[in-house]
Amino acid sequence: MRGHLHFWGPPAKLGGCLILLVSLAAGLTLSMPNSRRSISAVLSDDDSQDTCSLSTWSTPGIAEASELESTTGGDIVPVRSVADPYPSLHSITVDPDNNKVLMSDSNRGGLLVYDRAAGTVPGSDAVSEPDSQVRGPATGMMFVAGVASDPRNRELFAVNNDIGDRMEVFPYDAEGNVKPKRILFVPHGSWGVALNRQREELAITVEHANTVVVYRRDATLGDAPLRVLHGSNTGLQDPHGIIFDEAHNEISVANHGNWAPLTRAESLQGELKGGKFDLPSITTYAGDANRDQAPTRKIQGKRTELNWPMGIALDPLHDEIAVASYGNDSILIFHRDAQGDVTPIRTIGGSRTGIAGPMGVSIDTKNDEIWVTNYRDHSAAVFARTAKGNAAPKRLLRNAPSGTPAVGFGNPGAVTYDSKRDQILVPN
Repeated sequence: MRGHLHFWGPPAKLGGCLILLVSLAAGLTLSMPNSRRSISAVLSDDDSQDTCSLSTWSTPGIAEASELESTTGGDIVPVRSVADPYPSLHSITVDPDNNKVLMSDSNRGGLLVYDRAAGTVPGSDAVSEPDSQVRGPATGMMFVAGVASDPRNRELFAVNNDIGDRMEVFPYDAEGNVKPKRILFVPHGSWGVALNRQREELAITVEHANTVVVYRRDATLGDAPLRVLHGSNTGLQDPHGIIFDEAHNEISVANHGNWAPLTRAESLQGELKGGKFDLPSITTYAGDANRDQAPTRKIQGKRTELNWPMGIALDPLHDEIAVASYGNDSILIFHRDAQGDVTPIRTIGGSRTGIAGPMGVSIDTKNDEIWVTNYRDHSAAVFARTAKGNAAPKRLLRNAPSGTPAVGFGNPGAVTYDSKRDQILVPN
């Protein structure tokens, strides 16, 4: 049985290049319509189409269309699929004055708004329905990461991570498959977002570029940032969660700790530099920090217990910050002005907490509560603000029946099969 690959389109097109490479690797024969040229033939310059089809035949040589046996394709149902039909709760922010809790759903690309009092006692199998949700193709949301709410201007902010490369802004009462009020094109790999209502600014972390970009709050489309914090002195290393401390005019960022140069200039600063892995950290900067400005202080070290820090939240009333530490299923609370290799003043973690892959955290000082989103459990847990240790939550908000497995896909970019172990491997 021989393979026969047809290609329509100019060689300059990427599709043509890919087809040529695949054909060479697989030992297929490439031909053009109305031609019997081999793979070394010069491709047509016809710009009319760029399509291809694969077919087989049982006689030697290149077959004409009438000789082809069959072609499989079209709108067909997969043999099986692995997918999570329920939301994966990602980032979170609480608006206690309007009794609203906003969460992002990175699995289905949407926003969920719950009543602040939602949830049931631990052990209940009850599923809590959101008061409203924003989801659908018109919204433009894809892999949604960081969220923020602005009660004063009645706006909801959602940042798309890895795919999408933009931030959507919706009205406070948005619901369903609706277009955003405005969009802002942001750097690839944007993750967290924080608002400064005094300065009328918003700050966004950019993972791969180890950067924080600061825009006007109402920036739209291709508006340029007001400031860009980036460089080897900043200590930004795969930044994720971010907060704006308006009272002290500071920005704090949660860093995973991995860094790599993105440009030749970065890799040749005095000497050739490669990527590196440092311990995770919380870095704090002046509110107007710009370019390659160093942090004013840093929390970093083995005693901090930081392990893949994700979301970060500020408690301005009690001068504390809380960090969602994904790698060790815990919430770490530090003094706001802590620095160095310090131990948390409180840690929430253990089998009774229900914390599993914490991604987001938000502090409600009005009602003395801490909210945590669990990426690996289809749930959000609500604790007393002063909770510590292996404490049970006050309430548990479920968006799927208890025990429902969370697939845990986080923008999967590839898939492979391990024939020895009979496993499908999916890097995220």
